[in-house]
Amino acid sequence: MGGLVLVSEPVQGIGEILSRITQMFVFVALIVLLITVICFSIFSQNLCRPLKAMANAAKEFGHGNLKARVETSGDYTQEIDELAVAFNNMASSLEQSEYQRQEFVANVSHELKTPMTTIGGYVDGILDGTIPPERERKYLSLVSSEIKRLSRLVRSMLDVSRLQDQGIPPEKMVRFDVAECLGQVLITFEQKINDKHLDVAVNFPEYSVYAQGELDAITQVAYNLIDNAVKFCPPGGQLGLSLRESGSKVYVSISNTGDTIPPEELPLVFDRFHKIDKSRSLNRDGWGLGLYIVKTIICSHGEDISVTSRDGKTEFTFTLAGVNSL
Repeated sequence: MGGLVLVSEPVQGIGEILSRITQMFVFVALIVLLITVICFSIFSQNLCRPLKAMANAAKEFGHGNLKARVETSGDYTQEIDELAVAFNNMASSLEQSEYQRQEFVANVSHELKTPMTTIGGYVDGILDGTIPPERERKYLSLVSSEIKRLSRLVRSMLDVSRLQDQGIPPEKMVRFDVAECLGQVLITFEQKINDKHLDVAVNFPEYSVYAQGELDAITQVAYNLIDNAVKFCPPGGQLGLSLRESGSKVYVSISNTGDTIPPEELPLVFDRFHKIDKSRSLNRDGWGLGLYIVKTIICSHGEDISVTSRDGKTEFTFTLAGVNSL
């Protein structure tokens, strides 16, 4: 026998239950939202802290504080750490460039001031009668010598600037006999070599050795290095030139006996305006640009140059790209 059971509940009771459920849902949602906001705020602060530090460091850097850096921490994300390291590397590079610029300006100012003071003093002496007429020619010759030195300085700086900006034009790269180039340069120093009674030791292969490069620039390299060797070689000392091939490279070495370069000076010998003898007045012929120009030329060819100085012998060795003889 079938039947039907009816269950009834007052509508008011159901409404109260739904109201409680709604209130609980809203309460839980508000708590979750509050927790989310707090967590997001903390995360944002942790994320923004290194970015703010970088912004502050960049601001300090822009105001001249070249020591400004961003602290790196393992608490940051990998991306933030990488960004901080990149910023610090950039700052270090800019600081080094600024230091080199300031040093360059200071050195140029010093080098220009000395001859300009000399020229001004001699000219004023001639004009106000301090230098008698019979001695004017002597002092005008000194003025002419100082002007030529200034001209050489400007020309050297222009050459270096051109090489750094433009490099070696491909159309100027030619095949040349390295031994012939070195020999022609050596002949120009014959008088100075004889005056100092130097013993010249030449070690060249019996066959021709050819290299690829800008002939005029390589000639200047050889001239500067031989000039340096003759200058610092004592009377009766030995001047050495050697040439050899190894694989695809040609190695040229120019050496001289005499006082060696202090070990702490060796990394600096190719720096611009660097002089081993800090007293510039003892060497009026040099600017400290010769070896800097040499390295600039060699590097512009994509080659290397090195120096050793020990046991009474100083030797400069540079490489060139060898080419097969015809």
